[in-house]
Amino acid sequence: MARHSGTLVSQGSSLSLAVVLPALIVAAVIVSAVLAPWLVVEVSRSDFILVTIVLGGGAAWLTGRSIAGTWRTYRQAVLYAILLGCVVRFFHFALFEGTLLSLHYFLTDTAFLVALATLGFRAERARQMSARYGWIYRQSGTFGWSEDTAGRAPDGTA
Repeated sequence: MARHSGTLVSQGSSLSLAVVLPALIVAAVIVSAVLAPWLVVEVSRSDFILVTIVLGGGAAWLTGRSIAGTWRTYRQAVLYAILLGCVVRFFHFALFEGTLLSLHYFLTDTAFLVALATLGFRAERARQMSARYGWIYRQSGTFGWSEDTAGRAPDGTA
């Protein structure tokens, strides 16, 4: 029987809360931008798409992958995503005359960025676990890994 230890993010299942919740947040923000823009868009949809989704989201995804790629903790990815949320809010203010100190839009942008940083972190960590520990794990989907039991005796020996 496999024993799982560690934090929620370090567990390998693609269906863990650490994957499903960020995916739901990303989907909810994008759907809200289309169907109910007053919830997430302050100035215009094009401004939101450019600054929050493309620039901020891309930076958050790459930040999560970079943090995982250097084997640093998930907490650092969250911290950097929060800082990216500050940068995105400043870009909305400086480029499109949005409100700089808007808690509502800061939380919306930052939740989206933390979710994408989490997904980037998980994608890279799944790749790492299967590449570095290939004799134990295999990649299971984009965001997960599982024990590779192929070719092993029941007692775990080769």
